[in-house]
Formats: sequence, structure tokens, C-alpha cells
Amino acid sequence: MFSKSAPLHRRLGRGRALLAGVGSVALALALAACGTGGSSTSAKGTTDVAAPAAGQCGSVPVQAPQDPGGVLAALPKEIQANYNLFGTPVVASAWAGWKPKHDAPYTVGILWQPPLNPFVTSTHDALTKALKDSGKVNVIADLAPQGPTDVPGSLQQFGQIVAKKPDLIIAFPLAPEPFVKPISEAGAAGIPVVTAWSSVPSEYAVSVAANTALSSAKQAAQVLTAMGGKGSVLQIHGIPGITSDNNTFAGFKAALSLCPDVKVAGEVTGNFSSAAAKAATLQFLSTHPAGVGGVFQSGVMTPGVVQAFEQLGKPVPPIADVGSTQGSLAYFAKNQKALVAGVSTPDEAIGQAPARVALRILAGNGPKVNQIITLQKPITRDNLGDVVQPGWDPASAADAWIPGDQLFTDGELDSYFGAK
Repeated sequence: MFSKSAPLHRRLGRGRALLAGVGSVALALALAACGTGGSSTSAKGTTDVAAPAAGQCGSVPVQAPQDPGGVLAALPKEIQANYNLFGTPVVASAWAGWKPKHDAPYTVGILWQPPLNPFVTSTHDALTKALKDSGKVNVIADLAPQGPTDVPGSLQQFGQIVAKKPDLIIAFPLAPEPFVKPISEAGAAGIPVVTAWSSVPSEYAVSVAANTALSSAKQAAQVLTAMGGKGSVLQIHGIPGITSDNNTFAGFKAALSLCPDVKVAGEVTGNFSSAAAKAATLQFLSTHPAGVGGVFQSGVMTPGVVQAFEQLGKPVPPIADVGSTQGSLAYFAKNQKALVAGVSTPDEAIGQAPARVALRILAGNGPKVNQIITLQKPITRDNLGDVVQPGWDPASAADAWIPGDQLFTDGELDSYFGAK
């Protein structure tokens, strides 16, 4: 059964190794990079200054993904643009022409993360409900390791699921790299593996995720625009070294690369906890009384950062609100001028996405590529009022999202699959 232990916060994507791209993919990325910094000069825009031109401070640089076979060129240009700064190699899927050996019902095994936080629990529940509601799937295993660092236990459970010979496996790996070999072995046995909210570098994995590096780069760029391209920033890690933190900081680094007049004043660790982030920020500010012009935090820690500045009587600077929470948006709803860059994290849709992809594969509609990637939708002053609900606690770390956010539309998913 699904375990009740605690994972670390979200683990997305992998690596930072990026290669320059050419052809239509590079053109799509270049066009998408134009105007990615700020917004309009209207009172309702995400910032109070105009967006900078591509290549200037406050925009997002173009770094095409590793695409050795040129497979992204077959996707629409607006989809190609989502792969800017993406760190995992994109190759043709091993399952493009795969068909199941029998009609429905199909057997599916699930390996998830141990659910201490609401994100993991909510995504798991949405996944299993979507599979059940399809009427086409029997879940024959639903496992999770005992703890967030139990990679060996997770790999052992994956092997147990493979031994049951399901038609397909859906996994939310604790870390991508250790699963490359086991997923390849499952592939050799004819079992497709769909990975949720994680990009595994294997032709046998069908990874369904968001491009965290690009999303965080866009948020950082808006902070830098609000700062006027000058000054210093404080960077707050969730947990240094884990995949989600690495990818988020890769995005921060990319945005900063275009801003020579902005310096990193310091880096602290908040453990994806508002309380820890508040303590770390207070300690930093005690040794930097001049403060900073902006803050980059790698997920769900904005409420603690805000509390630290307010406790010291300092103005709250622009913050890259990666992993927007009910608490951060409740604060921004009362202080709208402080909102620079938020992002929607629709837990239910994130859980449904791998189920939607798995059902397409089981129907004999194979994916073109191994990495099915999207961007999380921005939360701005324009849509903030639609997101924030009455009674939200300014200290809450619960995820927040735009009502009706599907993560992937049906049309977007259609782009990744061949004709039936």
C-alpha cells in the first residue's frame, strides 16, 4: 500500500548540462525569449516597468536542450519553446510504435514517493482516481519507500513491480539518475514507464514534468527587472544538491548571467520550510544591515522570507515566488505592488497528467519523444484575485494554483503523440 512517510519537497528534472541548439528549435527558443522579463507599465501588470529586450538584463537567455536526433523539430514551435534551458537530453521515445498485447483492462503498477506533504498526497490521489475513473485499468501494485532518502528501498520496490509484469508502470522517483538502468531493464521486458514530475534521461522513460529551470529563470528575470538591473540579491536554497533545487538555481543563474550589475550578496538554506527560511534570512540580514534588492527562493519559503523582513522593519523586496503558496499569495493580495512573479502549482492536474499520458500509451498511441514538458502558468496581479481564496493563512505552505489549471491541455498532449 501507499506508504505514509515523508519525502523531501518536489524533485524535478535533472542536471545542468546544456548544449547550444540550431535550426527551427533554436529559432523557436529565441522568439520565445523576447520580452520574458517584466510586463506592461499598467497598474495591473506583473511589474511597473516595461519588459527588456532579449539579451538584456531582465530577459531570459536562450540555451537549447540536448536534442541529438533533432526530434523537437517535429513539435509545434510554441511547444519547442518550453525546452529552453531544459537540462535532460530529449530523444525519440522507445514506445512510439508500441502496442499493448491485449485489450483493456490493463494492469498498472505505481511507485510513488512517501507522502508527508500535501503535494505528494494530493498528486497520488489524483493519479489513482484518474486511472480508476477511466474504467480501463487495474492497479496491481501501489508502493512507496519508507523515507525520502531511501533510494535503495525505492529501487527494490520498482523491481517488485516489474516482477509482476504489469502492462505499464507509473513512477515518481526519489531521484532520476538511479532509475535509468532499472527503467531500461523494464523497457527490455516490454514494460513502458511513465515518470511523474521528474525527467529521467532514458529513451524508455516517458517523463511528464515542468521545465523548472525555465520557469525559475522567468521569475528571476522579473525580479531583476523590478530592481532596475542593479543591486544585490539573496538566494535561498531549499536543500542544496537535490534535483529540484539544482534546476531552480540553474534558472536563477541563467537570468543573472545577463545582469552584470547585480551581485549575489549571499546564499542560505531554508530546507523548504518557512520557519527555517525565516531564521536563515534573519541571520543573513543581521550581518547585512543594508539589505538586498531582491530575493530568489527555490520553493514554498516566501512566507518566512516576508516575515523576516517585516520583523526587522525592512521593506519587503521583490521575491521570485517559486512554488507559490497560499501564504505567499495571501500576502501579495494585501500588498499587490510587492507581487513580481508567482507560479501556479495545480496538485490535482499534476497527478492526473501521468495518468492521461499512460492511458494514451495503453490505447496504442505512442509518444514521439521521451520528455513531455510544459511550463507552469504565471500568477500575476491580473489573475491574483482569481487565485486567492477568503481565509487563506498568510503562513500557509499549501500549494496554490490558478482555478481550472490543467497543466497540459488536451491539445498540448496531442502534439506529443502520433496518430492512433
